[in-house]
Amino acid sequence: MTLRRGGRARYQQGRPKDIRAATPWNRYAHHIWTLPARLERLARELHVPADGRVLDYGCADVPYRHFFPHAEFVPADIEGNPQATLVLRPDGTVPVDDQTFDAVLSTQVLEHVANPTVYLSECYRVLRPGGRMLLSTHGIFVYHPDPDDYWRWTCAGLKRAVCGAGLEIDRFEGVIGLAATGLQLFQDAFYWELPRAARPVFALVFQGLIRLADRVKHQRPSHYDAQVFALIARRP
Repeated sequence: MTLRRGGRARYQQGRPKDIRAATPWNRYAHHIWTLPARLERLARELHVPADGRVLDYGCADVPYRHFFPHAEFVPADIEGNPQATLVLRPDGTVPVDDQTFDAVLSTQVLEHVANPTVYLSECYRVLRPGGRMLLSTHGIFVYHPDPDDYWRWTCAGLKRAVCGAGLEIDRFEGVIGLAATGLQLFQDAFYWELPRAARPVFALVFQGLIRLADRVKHQRPSHYDAQVFALIARRP
């Protein structure tokens, strides 16, 4: 199993410390503003006790530690990530005993994992009975290797994968609906074709349209088609 790159090389490529503080002309401004807020709301449904333990499985730059101010937060990633306090095995599995954590956090990792079945089975294994996982991953999104980008999910496909690992889904929702996602894809198709000076203006206009489209209630709910799917699943 290969996780997304969390190692030292990633942190030497000029990646912003907090990509969630996006400017309005960032080509993913709406995504960057919207996703963390939705994840923070969902994180409350994990019901982590004050003395509980949370595994951030594929932690990257640990953007969501503040969701759990009173719990023991364990960031885990492949070797070389200075933010990780737990180094994963070469196959991506977690070097801990069974039933070690009250919650697992997995945000935008699953699409970069070579074997999602192994990854989700690990999530089940390390959770205590009744423990919960918050997972988000891409539904409809452009290719973005980090270092590899393997998967996109339909709502039914993601549910099947999670339940196949033995977990039960308590909540499932889409983040950024189909109309907004369509505009995002249209923007992405032309962004790099424009002169450098025109790109910020182009992105500013489209991100405004995307934000507006995402506020409109559509006939087809976002949990069928979305840029990102997010879920809460529980180990029985």
